[in-house]
Amino acid sequence: MAGARVSFPMSASLNILSVGALSCVAMLLVLGSLSRSEIPGIREWCSANVLAAAALALQTLAGELPPWLAIEAVTFSHAAGIAAAFAGFRRFTGHRMRWSAVGVALALLIAATILFHYRFDSAALRAASFGLFEGGLLLAIALALARARKPSRLRAPYLFIVALALAAALGNVMRIAAAFETEYAALPQSEVWQASLLAMDAFIVPLLGLGAVMLVHGRLLAQSEHAANRDFLTGAWSRSAFFESVEQELSRARRTGRALSLLLIDIDHFKQINDDYGHAGGEQVLMDVVLRAEGALRNADVFARIGGEEFGVLLPETDRYAAHAAAERLRVALDTKPPAGKARGATTAVPYTVSIGVATLRGADSQIDLLRRADAALYTAKAIGRNRVVSEAD
Repeated sequence: MAGARVSFPMSASLNILSVGALSCVAMLLVLGSLSRSEIPGIREWCSANVLAAAALALQTLAGELPPWLAIEAVTFSHAAGIAAAFAGFRRFTGHRMRWSAVGVALALLIAATILFHYRFDSAALRAASFGLFEGGLLLAIALALARARKPSRLRAPYLFIVALALAAALGNVMRIAAAFETEYAALPQSEVWQASLLAMDAFIVPLLGLGAVMLVHGRLLAQSEHAANRDFLTGAWSRSAFFESVEQELSRARRTGRALSLLLIDIDHFKQINDDYGHAGGEQVLMDVVLRAEGALRNADVFARIGGEEFGVLLPETDRYAAHAAAERLRVALDTKPPAGKARGATTAVPYTVSIGVATLRGADSQIDLLRRADAALYTAKAIGRNRVVSEAD
């Protein structure tokens, strides 16, 4: 920390500061390479490492610099770097940064540093002031991430950052206590203690940056999985994800002996819709089907687009009677055409109906067996007039 007295060898101090500055530069390059992902917080984390690298570089030259650069400028850069890191974590977790409160705290820190430099020259009080500011922000980082919702993939990075921030906050509490002991009780500080404080200041920002990289990496993986498992147009589950879910639920149903049903849905006369309304109209229908279907189904049900205008619904723990009733509710929810002879307007710009085939698990059915019977029921529904539900037992 700027202004702290160092009794351990100068070469060791310079080594710590130099390695810390290089770590900031390395972390800046890594974070910069992730900037195109547009994940919130990256810009702030980059700024944090720039400020921390500048502070550490100035500290290595402290003996050759004017006092205001060696103390006030270093203190400001260190403190602003921690503030920028805090801002990055706030943005990543979806919270607004309260810059006014942090700005006031930073201004008070600089005022205290100037006061305890030029009016009452006290390295201990400067260290205590900095420790109070940095420790408070580190505690705020730990609390913000501890309270944030943690996707399972990101629990380890969250825990790493919280533990790191709490440990560094505790280090600052000890810094304050040690600083006052040194000033007023003339208790000598060990070289290990001073080296630990210097290392904490040198590496806290790049280590927080490492945690940030872990968070960004986890979110990018989650986004990639979401893109792979979701239909690009409608946002429904993809064909591959659906069949994987069918296989998993089949295994669970065989193991527990519980019911399992499957629906296949086809939009009636979809080619005619494309001819009449163009591909934009067809895409509108596809998206509307997903929106309405997800509102009519349970959270446990799996709804997917498995073909051009064909959708599948997996109904766990649902027997054939409940499945038929669920399919009928879904058919009604997806019927946007006005009744014949009535003037009721369609609820969408492109009216449509659907046909649904229902199949329920039998004994040692395979996925192919279940799909084949649902497809046969769907074919029957279309053959006898469309806009209806047909179960395999009908």
